[in-house]
Amino acid sequence: MTARTAAEASPTVSQPTSPAPSPRKPGLLYRRSGIWLVRIVTFVAIIAFWEWYASDKSIALIAPPTRVAQSFYEMVVVDQSLIVALAGSLVTMFIGLAIAIAVAVPVGIAMGRSTTLDAVLDPYVTFLYVLPSVAFVPVLVVMLGIDFQLRLALIFLSAVFPILINTIAGVKHVDQELIDGGRSFVATERQIMRTIVLPSSIPYIFAGIRIGFSAAWVGCIVAEMTALITGVGGLLLEAASRFRTADVFVAIFGIMIVAVTIQWFMSRLEVWLTPWRRGETEGH
Repeated sequence: MTARTAAEASPTVSQPTSPAPSPRKPGLLYRRSGIWLVRIVTFVAIIAFWEWYASDKSIALIAPPTRVAQSFYEMVVVDQSLIVALAGSLVTMFIGLAIAIAVAVPVGIAMGRSTTLDAVLDPYVTFLYVLPSVAFVPVLVVMLGIDFQLRLALIFLSAVFPILINTIAGVKHVDQELIDGGRSFVATERQIMRTIVLPSSIPYIFAGIRIGFSAAWVGCIVAEMTALITGVGGLLLEAASRFRTADVFVAIFGIMIVAVTIQWFMSRLEVWLTPWRRGETEGH
């Protein structure tokens, strides 16, 4: 009997198999309930520290959360001064933002598709984008006066360039193979724009609109505080000049709540308008 035959004839001894490891339970911060628990605990800790710190300070220097909550109730429910101020600011902001979108998106698409136009306008777009919009206030006051037009112009200048730059980036990042494929099927430039360029650029455009909204909201508040003294910016400045710190915090929270709400709405709208990216968005 050869060694190979003996090895084949000998019984095989099965090795004991170790049990499969049980899947690890995700950590606290990897569960939705855990994330919200951490957020709530952090918020309660901040409010408690704020209440303790302001307890022995003058209310003109820093108001405690209990006083801020009382002022919030008075300004929202009783006299509704915060609601009126926010409504006036939002109407102007949305008008200016709509004008900025109507200008920035077509110009951005044209610059992204035309190398010549991009070479001509890009230096001016870059220069005006990095220039703070508040620097335009003295010139705008001379040109437009202290009126509704000043607020509108400052909102437009604050929002148009982030939207424009993101639209240009979105058009330039369209996969060239998709465009070549469309041309191979004898698609016209208009058909390529409608079916390839625009759908591929929508995430970039929405990113620019979200940034543009934040810039427009800042521009609106700056215009109201520096020149017009109206809207929520005027309400904030008036409360600060009279050392009503509780009203100042209420105005700040109102500005923050509006900004967060609209940003959330814009993210939901983007998911709805780009269903082909829904799986990718949920994965992140």
